[in-house]
Parts: sequence; structure tokens; C-alpha cells
Amino acid sequence: MRTLIKSLFIVVILANLGCVTESLADDPIVIRMGTVISHREGVFPHHMLRAEAHMARLIEKNTNGEVVVDLLESGEVSIRRMAEMTAEGDVIQGANLNAFFFPKVPELLIQSIPFLFDGAEHARRFATSEPAAWMSAKVEAAYGVKILGYLVVATDVSFSGVEPVKDISDFTGKILNGSRGTDAMFDGVRPKQIEHVGFGDALKGALVDSEIDITVGMLQNNDVQKLYRRFKYTTLVPNYYTIFYTPVINMALWDSLSDSQQRGINDAMREVENAAVAYQHDSMMWAYQQAQSKGVAMRMQTDAERAAWKAEFYPPIKKLAISSSSNPEETTKMIEKIEDLTSDLKWR
Repeated sequence: MRTLIKSLFIVVILANLGCVTESLADDPIVIRMGTVISHREGVFPHHMLRAEAHMARLIEKNTNGEVVVDLLESGEVSIRRMAEMTAEGDVIQGANLNAFFFPKVPELLIQSIPFLFDGAEHARRFATSEPAAWMSAKVEAAYGVKILGYLVVATDVSFSGVEPVKDISDFTGKILNGSRGTDAMFDGVRPKQIEHVGFGDALKGALVDSEIDITVGMLQNNDVQKLYRRFKYTTLVPNYYTIFYTPVINMALWDSLSDSQQRGINDAMREVENAAVAYQHDSMMWAYQQAQSKGVAMRMQTDAERAAWKAEFYPPIKKLAISSSSNPEETTKMIEKIEDLTSDLKWR
């Protein structure tokens, strides 16, 4: 098993799918997993790399060595075709972002609703909730794969600006860089314009050399994109959205596994789902301190700011998620169920 992981979308390539059943007694089933997160210096010292390694160890342990996970290096598998390749049998994908499922399962836009999740415990409970099972069933039906679980990859988002970003009014008349999927949330704040500089272009300095006033993204990306050269102020917004990596496996392979092997993999996933929450916190704090060391004025969003931002940004993306769904009424109910996941933890 490789210990050096370079990429972050877990993909599993079966060396000889047709011989799996035949070789069970003698040789382990080898699942080769690729990922889209890089392990290069300065790029994503990411908790998901630790989660993947943790999952690999647990699967081998829980199945008594009958199933072994081999972690691939980056660039060995097309990240945009992972689900299809998994279904075809030549690749078994270990993790995919919700955005890569949007073409066939637009309901996963629910995970991008700003401030839908209240905290780490909320995200942890989602993994085994009714809404998670509902999303899994839709992905499985659309792609012909088996979803194994939900690993938290991001909950906190950085809003970096050439000036401080605190109030809703700070977006008015500014050039923003954001995501096409959530542009609608800014309609009410009247930005000057919205750009869509992607991760690859940002790595080449596109944000630093631009006239963009505010950029929205994952905090772990800021340093490798050298945002500190232009954006001297960053507000970390906790639970702005919650992104999960959704490990999936080829359905035929899954069905060929014994009950004990399936149970061992499921048990491993439940443990790693919990661990990923803690890993994610470590990753955020590393990136926060790194930005501070480069002279960026870092701050956490206040409760009052969160309330104001949620009132502004939550409704349009919720509306978009519902209207994009094939079953708006059902989607509305699932959003409400996610909101209720932590109701018993709140003071009454």
C-alpha cells in the first residue's frame, strides 16, 4: 500500500473483477483508491488524506486482510468521470464532491445551502441520517453505484478581501469571485460583477493579478494560491456550507462481497465519518495559522454577522435547491429534517 497520497477523490481500480470470487480464498481483494487532493508541499495538508489512510487501515483490519485498499497517486484517474468509471467496473471510486453529482442528482445542492448546518456535530449526525440515505439512493439510482458514507471535507469558508469583509454591505459594488452554483445568493447585495476563477487558474496567480475585491473559497487553498499577496483581510465563516466526500463502490463488486466483508467496510466507514470531523478542524486551524503567519488579518465571523448573512444568503439557495429537484415537496421535507438533526442538543 502506498503511503504517499497525491490527489483527493478516492478511486478504486479492480485488477481482475472477473476473478474476485474465485480468488477470495487465496488472495485479498485489492481496491485501488485514487483521490483529488494533492500531498505536495504547501497544497492541502488536508485532513482527508489522513481520513483516507485511516479508512484503508480499518478496512484491512475489519475484514481480516480479505479486502486491502491501495491508495493511488494523483492524476491516475479522471476525477470528472469517477462515478461512470466506477459503474463500468474498471474503477471503484472512493470519494466524490457533491458538485460532480449535480448533472444527474441536483438535490445534492442542498449541501451548499449557506448555514444549513450548525456545527461539527450536525455534520457528523447527517452521515447516518434519513436525508443522507435519501441522497444516497438518488445517487445510486442515477449512477449505478453503491455509496458507502459521507466524510466531512469542508464546513468553514474564507471570505478574503482587499478590505475587511464583515457586513452584508461590504459586497455591494465589489467584484466577487465565487461559484456558479451559488451566484444567486448575491443577487440582493448588488455586487459590481461576479467572476469564476477556478482552482487551477488561481494556482497560477489569476486571483492575485486580478481586480477582484473579494474571493470566496476553502481556507486550505489560500496559501497555495498566494492570496496573501493581494487579499490582506480574511473572515473565516464557520458552517457556511458543508461539503462531503461520498465514497462509492462498484455495485457488482459490492454485491459479490461476503456479509462479513460488507460489515467490516461499513464499520470502517462509520468510524472514519466520525474521525473526519476532528480531522477537518485540525485542517482549518492549520490553514488559519498559516495565513496569519503571512501577514493576513484573520478573524472569525461573529454570531451577529452569521445571523445577518444567513437571513440574506440562506433563502435564495434553499429556493434554488428545491426548484432544481425532481421532487420539490420531498426535497423541502429533507431540508427540514437536516435542520432538525441537532434540535435535541439546543437549550430549551
